[in-house]
Amino acid sequence: MTSPDPVPLGAYRGLAMELSYSTFSKDFVITLQGKRAYHVTLGTDIHGNITRLDNEIEKFGDNLSRCEEHLETLKVQLENAKIEAVKEFPKEQELAEKTARLGELNALLDMDKKENIVLDVEPEEEETEPEKGSKDRER
Repeated sequence: MTSPDPVPLGAYRGLAMELSYSTFSKDFVITLQGKRAYHVTLGTDIHGNITRLDNEIEKFGDNLSRCEEHLETLKVQLENAKIEAVKEFPKEQELAEKTARLGELNALLDMDKKENIVLDVEPEEEETEPEKGSKDRER
């Protein structure tokens, strides 16, 4: 192979195969194409490569059973979540009261901020020095 682009190789056990060269790891890789792609790195032994392909295909059953178990767990969690969503919130009244109080406090805090902003915008009075002959001047 002269380029890393995949080349159709044929089929093995009902799966289409493509051969490519990984420039990063400097290995040849066979990609088994089914509903998804499975990558198998090739070695120097012909029989070992077939064993690698078979091992990758044998993992399909284990992956399928794990995915089915995970799906069942998710279905149970979904049913539990539906039940919890229907339940009434026991402290709904308390939440409403505290939310209203929080709104009042935020309004009061915002009111103080607006007053400070208005005060900051006004020009400051300049201090005037008393005249030299004035009695207001102290030592």
